[in-house]
Amino acid sequence: MNNHYLFDHAWDTFKAFDDLTVEGSGLDQAEFPTSIWQILRHLITWQAFQLRQLQGTMLAKPFQEDATWSRERVPSDEAVLQAAVQEFKGQLAAFQASLTQPAATDEQELTKHQILQEVALHLSFHLGEVVLIRRLKGSYPLPHQMKAFLQA
Repeated sequence: MNNHYLFDHAWDTFKAFDDLTVEGSGLDQAEFPTSIWQILRHLITWQAFQLRQLQGTMLAKPFQEDATWSRERVPSDEAVLQAAVQEFKGQLAAFQASLTQPAATDEQELTKHQILQEVALHLSFHLGEVVLIRRLKGSYPLPHQMKAFLQA
């Protein structure tokens, strides 16, 4: 059965990390519990764990989500920020690609879809945070501006 379409738009980030600058990723976000940079780093680390799970790789020690949160609120420079954004986008492409790779058993297929569902839910939660922070800081369009923004 081709379940590719179950997650058709699950990896759409709605440009939440596009055009992000060092300043916009954390310098002006002291009033928020976490900065966009910290959220991005958390997503990358957490998604790397989930990709290993999809590949059947078990960790030597239990995964500690608390350890995925960086204390650094801002990237060191623009190159580091852009490398992280590209790594994040590469992970999303890997999740998408995993949908076309058949599992050996029905149980493995179910596990794969459960992991992908968890990733999609986790991603949507944190993307909501990023969009809200960016809107409050004036660097992301309001709802009535989204159609034009997404088409650009």
